[in-house]
Amino acid sequence: MSTELQQLNGRNKVALWAERISECRNSGLSVKTWCKEKGVCEQTYYKWQKKIFAMAQAQQELQFAEVTPVMATNSNCQIAVSIHAGGIAANIHNGADPTTVESVLRILKLC
Repeated sequence: MSTELQQLNGRNKVALWAERISECRNSGLSVKTWCKEKGVCEQTYYKWQKKIFAMAQAQQELQFAEVTPVMATNSNCQIAVSIHAGGIAANIHNGADPTTVESVLRILKLC
């Protein structure tokens, strides 16, 4: 199986289990009762709950990366690209150094 297909399969499992965990938590039933009604192994439920919660926690943690900007030599520094993703914003100005642009895009990909 290709790596891309494995990653897609993994993302599908994560999405499925996130949905199941949300359904269980919103059902008003105990985990044991919900799992029994849905035919889900209780140990598997807790394994996935731990994994989903850890992933959510990791997404909430701040990540810092050092970017050393290179000042443009021309005086016409208008914004060429403005990127907004998940509460993060980055402006790339005309004449920006390619290495800086690459670093910023690499950091944004992690977010």
